[in-house]
Formats: sequence, structure tokens, C-alpha cells
Amino acid sequence: MTIDVSKADIGVAVGTATAIAGVLAHLKFDSSVTSALTAAGVIATALSSYFKSRSAAKSARESEKSARDSAREVANIAATTSTDNTAKTVLVQTITAERAKWRAEMRDQTERLVALLRAHERNGPEADWNKVDRLRTGIRLRLNPTGRKPPPSGGDTHDADRAVHHVLDAIATAGKSEMAPHAALANQLEEHMAALLKGEWDKSKGEAVSGRLGVP
Repeated sequence: MTIDVSKADIGVAVGTATAIAGVLAHLKFDSSVTSALTAAGVIATALSSYFKSRSAAKSARESEKSARDSAREVANIAATTSTDNTAKTVLVQTITAERAKWRAEMRDQTERLVALLRAHERNGPEADWNKVDRLRTGIRLRLNPTGRKPPPSGGDTHDADRAVHHVLDAIATAGKSEMAPHAALANQLEEHMAALLKGEWDKSKGEAVSGRLGVP
């Protein structure tokens, strides 16, 4: 046990020693030894109790300080965690909203391109091929460019993008030839785009429910 001795404690000790010396000075050695020892014992016991109470008070102060520090640390951790969770929630909400916007744009571009291709196949009005090219390019720019490359040997997660890329390539190759199967290409684009949008919707739904990005 460590005792923190202050100036006040030294004063108490000196006063106690002086008191003991005063008692001994007024007693005869042969007849008053017992009384002296008794007085000294009482004073020493009081002095010991004093220092013990001082030590207990110091321990209480240290315990109180430790409790305050622990409470402050817990509060700081809670505040940091709350801030992090809020930031993550905002991030997930922002990305979810952007993905919803992306799906709406892809759906609109695909509907218009498919309608133009089918109208041309049915011998309707001559399609605006500049518009066809703009819509095709608009869809492609919203796809993952990795899907234009062959899949790696171990596979990847871009098969849905790759299927749409292939149809867009076929539409570009067919052009406005009267012999090109525009309606069939429109059907393929519609089918593959539906699969892509469904996968993206499932991903966004999982992230919104879990509050974490990248949840399958």
C-alpha cells in the first residue's frame, strides 16, 4: 500500500512525536514506564488510523476519477459509433437512390430502342437511325464496361451486363438493313435487360434492408 504523505501529514507526525516526548518528560522512569508505553501506544494507534483514513480517502478519489474516465470513454465510443452508423446509413441511402435512378433510365432507354426496332420490322415509318444509335450508346454507357470483355477463366459477376453488350453489338452490326432481324434483336434486348434490372433491384433491396453495401 502506497501512502501519499503531504505537508499536513508531516505536521501531524511531528505534533504526535512532540506529544509523546512531552508525556515521557513528565514521568518517572521507574514508576511510569507502563503509563508511558500505554500513552505512546494510544498515540501511535491514532496516528496509524489517521494515515489509513488518508489512504482510504485517496483511494476513493482515484476510484471516482477512474469511474469518470471510464464513463467518458464509453460516451466517446458511443458517440463515435453513432456518427459512423449515421454516415453509413446516409451512404447506403444515397447509393440506393442513385441505383433507382439508373434503373429508371435504363428502362426508359430500352423501351424506346425496342419500340423503334419493332416498328422498323413491321414495315412502319422509317426508323430514325441516329436516334437508334443514341439510345444504344446511352444504354451501353450505363453498363459495366468489364462486360464487353470475355469472362476470365474463373468467371465473374458481369454476365448480365455482357449479355446486353452482345445484343447492342448485334444491333450496331445489323444497322438499317431490311434483312436484319430487328424484332428478334429487340426481344433479346428486352429479355437480357429485364434480367439485369432484376439483379440490380435485388441487390439494392438487400442493401436497403441490411444497411450494408455489397450485400448479395
